[in-house]
Amino acid sequence: AYDVLRAENTMLRRVIGNLQSSLERQICMVQNLEKHLRASLAKEESKAQELQYFVQQSEQTLHLMTQRALEAESNVEKLKEEISALQGELQSSKAENENLKAGQTMDMGAVKCNIDFALQNLHKVITGANWSIRQLASGAESLCFVAEVLKSTGRIS
Repeated sequence: AYDVLRAENTMLRRVIGNLQSSLERQICMVQNLEKHLRASLAKEESKAQELQYFVQQSEQTLHLMTQRALEAESNVEKLKEEISALQGELQSSKAENENLKAGQTMDMGAVKCNIDFALQNLHKVITGANWSIRQLASGAESLCFVAEVLKSTGRIS
């Protein structure tokens, strides 16, 4: 009976040793998995912060481009009004020119001066309108780019 108990005790000690060894391996594996999980979480958090920063930058750029586009549209409207006024002056100058040709008395130097003035102003307005139109087109292109970036960001997230 003593030998049986001794053999059983030895066997139980071996089983306990095996279980402890197995438990230690599992503990090491769990610790490694936890470390990898923390690293993955940190990496994901970093990526999320980078994406958030990118989205904020995109939103700021979009806001700026929208403001620029609105300003350009406003400038185009003002320039159209100026063009309309200058075209009225030009028509008036043409009418005066026709009256001179018809024999009415008017100072030819004043008419020429009015026409030159109207043409100079018309040229300035046209140049400004062209500049505003280019700026508006540039703003529209920028808005399209920002829209594509936000679309890509949506897909990424």
